[in-house]
Amino acid sequence: MNKSDKQLIAYIEDLYDFRQRIPAFLSKGKIEEVWDIKVKGGRYKDISDRQRGIINRKISILKDSLEWIVLKPFVQFIGVSGSVASEFVKEKDDIDLFIVTRNDTLWIYRLYLYFRNISKRRIRSRSKQSDVKDKLCVNFLTEERNLLLENDMFNLNELLFLKPVYYSAFLSVIFLQNDWLREKYLVSRKFLRRESLKVGMLKTIMKRNCIFFIINLICFLLQVGYMVVMKHDPDIQRLVNGFRSGRVEFFPKGFREEKLGKT
Repeated sequence: MNKSDKQLIAYIEDLYDFRQRIPAFLSKGKIEEVWDIKVKGGRYKDISDRQRGIINRKISILKDSLEWIVLKPFVQFIGVSGSVASEFVKEKDDIDLFIVTRNDTLWIYRLYLYFRNISKRRIRSRSKQSDVKDKLCVNFLTEERNLLLENDMFNLNELLFLKPVYYSAFLSVIFLQNDWLREKYLVSRKFLRRESLKVGMLKTIMKRNCIFFIINLICFLLQVGYMVVMKHDPDIQRLVNGFRSGRVEFFPKGFREEKLGKT
């Protein structure tokens, strides 16, 4: 066994240990899919048929909602993340969404979702809502210019288990922007979809639009103002930083650090 093989085994073990803390399994099939290697079954267990049924049902709920969730041409990608994608979901859980929009449209799109949800009532509206079963939770919104995630085990798990639902081809762009998947964790080119990557997909990633920027800013101010008036106790600095960077994460502050076992 050479040095790179030992490193790969160590990364797989680290991911296994991380998923045990969630808690979730790491299956033999997933390892073979991600790293294109053969491993013995052993402790790498598959999820149960019951669990798989819950996952498929919840993904179907999202697919049935795509007609009104997708706002063309602003939305570039929609995927399922969180407990549904990571395969430790329970019947009572909501459905976490990972959404990519064009630059300078994130808050325009979020405002659009707010108004559509008035009649649809499918999106989870409050962080402390008690009954969230099968609700759609828009907890990760990012523009194309900020697809690079921090290099750690939490985001490795998120990206490896991310399940595309709308425009799956864009997943190759997300992977390309997170080249640490290949450089550090030795994820296979096949899994990263390098062969399906098209030049046209990369043309708009860093393009900005002054008019949309102004509209997006107005939508941002309206929504933050609404949060303040309705006493949602928003983290203003976090939201401002998110507006500047083109990304907003609506899961609780410190959530990622908690899962990583950091203080």
